[in-house]
Amino acid sequence: MTAAPGFHSIVFPNEAHEPAGPRPDLRDVFHDLFLDAVFTAAYGGFMPREKPALYVVNRTDDEAPFRAEVLSLLQALFGTPLHDASVVQYRQAALRDLQQASVNKGMQAFQQGMRRMRESLRRSEKAFNAIEGQRWFVDAVLIYGQTLDALQGMLAAAELPSQALQALREHAAALQTSAEQTARTSEARALIDAMAQLRYAVRIDGTTVSVLQDPHEPDYSVTVAEAFSRFRQGEVKDYRVQFTPGSGLNPVEGQILDRVAMLHPEVFGRLAQFCEAQQTFADARLLRLDRELAWYLCWIDYTQRFERGGLAVCFPELTPEQGTIDAGEAFDMALAWQCLDGQVAVVCNDVALQGDERMIVVTGPNHGGKTTLARTFGQLHHLAALGLTVAARSATLLLCDQMFTHFERVEDISSQRGKLQDDLVRMHHILTAATPRSLVLMNEIFSSTTLDDALWLARRIMAQLSAIGAACVFVTFLDELSTFDAHTVSMVGAVDAHDPTLRTFKVVRRAADGQSYAMALAQKFGVTRQQLLERIPA
Repeated sequence: MTAAPGFHSIVFPNEAHEPAGPRPDLRDVFHDLFLDAVFTAAYGGFMPREKPALYVVNRTDDEAPFRAEVLSLLQALFGTPLHDASVVQYRQAALRDLQQASVNKGMQAFQQGMRRMRESLRRSEKAFNAIEGQRWFVDAVLIYGQTLDALQGMLAAAELPSQALQALREHAAALQTSAEQTARTSEARALIDAMAQLRYAVRIDGTTVSVLQDPHEPDYSVTVAEAFSRFRQGEVKDYRVQFTPGSGLNPVEGQILDRVAMLHPEVFGRLAQFCEAQQTFADARLLRLDRELAWYLCWIDYTQRFERGGLAVCFPELTPEQGTIDAGEAFDMALAWQCLDGQVAVVCNDVALQGDERMIVVTGPNHGGKTTLARTFGQLHHLAALGLTVAARSATLLLCDQMFTHFERVEDISSQRGKLQDDLVRMHHILTAATPRSLVLMNEIFSSTTLDDALWLARRIMAQLSAIGAACVFVTFLDELSTFDAHTVSMVGAVDAHDPTLRTFKVVRRAADGQSYAMALAQKFGVTRQQLLERIPA
């Protein structure tokens, strides 16, 4: 068995796989597929919080810079689909390991430890007294060491098939046993012990406070406590002032500490030297791990809510070539999240393109789930290309090079283009950039022109997409397109067999029937010709 490569990151196997250049512009894709809503639901905890009420306006959020840094990382990861199947598999394997209860709990403990370390470092930086700041710094070093020990202990005890966590385990073990870490922890503990042994006396005379060498007298606080212990009668309310974690030394305490340091220059000299030498004590890759863990752990929390609601999520199989796209019991994550909030049943659908099939044409009555199916298809492929689990019981998907969406837009008067012209300009961009490995999703375009013109334009576009060989989903009101060529699959939004005004939101694979059930709807709402004539006075 070959040795695992050195640990780089839990989202990229090595630096060569890190994306170079700007992120792709996926604003249309995110808008059309409701991916912004998916991201917010999964990672919204890192978004800026609302402004505090007036009575707590002075309270600071010390973790805000860290959350902003993590949010920026998450946005970059979520907005950059992968094109290398090996990196997708790397992430999937890491996510599988992190789904183990013991590993998940251990990683959360690691994050908590790193949070405590950052808190001590912030106190060190904010302390008005230099020695107090140094003492907080030593605490941060010790917390880091304890967190590293706990991380390595958890990783050593876990079964970790993934390359990412195997490499992390080796890296953590090397850090824990390194001469630098051993010496650092030993010196930090020695400093704590040395400061704990310091003794001195404080003499207060009016407004004068003197700090003296240890007079070798007993600790009178213990004597006083023992003297009054005989008057204690059971548990009583504690009236002592409790200092908040953010409390620091007041000016008098700070000056006393400075004079104690003058009495014990050797100990406090060691303290200052230690802090100066250990400014970069935390390993850069563990600091990065602390941020990247949110990518997986938040997604696990997010998808577990679907599973608790009876919905399935899965690790998809990805293929770089056309020929097999198949998703069973798939659902729209953004819509399902709202349904779970409202305790509404979520409808799942099956969708597939097999062999030479390249295009799905979805027809049927309005508000029957056609657009939702197209959104679901796009969400599956985007999330799969991120190395995350997807909303389906099983899925084999295309690792596409690009995804294009063309959904209906409200006319923008600032563009100086009519709606039809805008549709054509956007489609021209898609047809120019699409390849045989691309995915194109279109939703009821050309609705602003006549039926004949819309049919002619749609056929021209479908012909070009067919020639390119891209995988497509075309939601349309034009049933004639469902039999465009031998590579076209027809799917139809179904209605209730007993009441055609009720939508089942199931989209099934069958020939288009041209039924919009307009008369059934008109009758249900009392607006047929006969119903209107009966209500209109003669």
